[in-house]
Amino acid sequence: AIWFTEKAGVEGPVFGSNDLWKGVGVFLDSFDNDALQNNPIIAVMVNDGTKTYDHQHDGSGQIQGSCIRDFRNKPFPIRLKIEYVNQGLTIYLNNGITQDDNAFEYCTRIDGVQLPKTGYLGVTAATGGLADDHDVLEFMTTTYSDKQALAQNQAATDEQAKKYKEEYEKYEQELKKQQEDYKKEHPDMTTPYNEKNLYESEYDREFRTILEGQDQIRSSLTSIDKKMLELLGRVERLAVTTGTQQQIVGQGGSGVPADVARIQDVNRVINSNTDMTRTIQSYAQVLTDLQQKVNHIQTSINNQRPIGTGQQVVTPNIDGTVVNEIRELVRMIKSETNTLLQKSSTQVTCPTVTGGNNSSCVGTFTFIGAIIIQIVVLVGFFAFK
Repeated sequence: AIWFTEKAGVEGPVFGSNDLWKGVGVFLDSFDNDALQNNPIIAVMVNDGTKTYDHQHDGSGQIQGSCIRDFRNKPFPIRLKIEYVNQGLTIYLNNGITQDDNAFEYCTRIDGVQLPKTGYLGVTAATGGLADDHDVLEFMTTTYSDKQALAQNQAATDEQAKKYKEEYEKYEQELKKQQEDYKKEHPDMTTPYNEKNLYESEYDREFRTILEGQDQIRSSLTSIDKKMLELLGRVERLAVTTGTQQQIVGQGGSGVPADVARIQDVNRVINSNTDMTRTIQSYAQVLTDLQQKVNHIQTSINNQRPIGTGQQVVTPNIDGTVVNEIRELVRMIKSETNTLLQKSSTQVTCPTVTGGNNSSCVGTFTFIGAIIIQIVVLVGFFAFK
C-alpha cells in the first residue's frame, strides 16, 4: 500500500498500517479474500479518519476507484504514477512488460478528493497465510505548480528585486556623502587618486594578450629545438653504428654464411633446370609421335587378322619404313640425353649443405635409368597391347 496521511502511520491491520487514517491509501491487493475473482487489483480509498477498512471483502463497498491489473511476476519492474492536481486523483500503471519507463496506461481517476495540505508519504505491506515478496526499487515525488501561482510569484519576485535596487542606490548615495564629509574633515589624510589608473585599460589588455601569445610561441619553438637536437643525436649515433658494422663486414670477407649458396650458383642451377625442362618437353613430343607410329602398326596387324577366328595370325610383313622411323626416334632421344648429361656435368654443380654429404640434385644414373624405363614401358605397352 502507498499512503499519504495527515499523521505518521503506525503498524496496524490495513496492509501493515493503522486503520482510521485521514488521507488516501492506494492498495495493490494480490489475494482474493471475497472470492469474487477480482484480484490482483489496484484500489484507491480516501478516508476522513472515521472509516474502518473491511478486509474480509477487500473494501468492496469503501474504495472510490480501482482497476484490475496483474502486477506480479513481470519481466521488468512495474511503475505506478499517482497524480493529484486540483482535487483530482489519477492513477497510471506501467505493466512491467517493456523497458520503456514512460509506457504508462490509465488505471482510474477520482474527482473531488480532499487531502490534507501537509502530511506523510509511506509504503507498507502485509501478508496472511501465503507469503509474497514485493521490493520497492524507487520512490520519487514531484510538485505541480499552477501557472497563475507562478505568475504571482514572478510578480512578487520582480517587486522584491525593484525594492532591493532602490535600497542599493540609496546606500550608494549615503556612501558617497560619507566619503565627501570625511575629505572635508580630514583634508591632510586624503590623497587624490585617478580612478582610471586603478583598472587596466583596453589597450593594456590587448597588449598583454599579444605578449602572452608570443611567449607561448617562444616556448613551443624552444621545445621543438630540443626535440630536433635529440633527433640529430640519434641519427649520428645510428650512422656511427652502421659504419662500424660495415667495417667489420669488409674485414671479415663477404659476410655471407658458409651454408648459403652464392647467387651465381643459384642462377646456374635455375638455367640448367630451364634447359632440362625444354628437353623433356621435346621428349614428350617425340614420344607422342612414337605412340602414333605404334598405333599405326597395331592397326595394320588388326587388319591382317582373319575374321571369325579366335587366333591371332603373326605376319612378318610389317612396314619397314615405320620400323626405321622408330629406330631414328630412339637414336634421337639417346643423343639428346647424352647432350643434356654432358651439359649438366660441365656447367651445373649442385650446392651442398654444410654439415652433411646429401646433395639436392638427382644423380646421373638415376635420371638416365628413369628415361630408359619410361621409353621401354611405352614402346612395350603400345606394341603388345
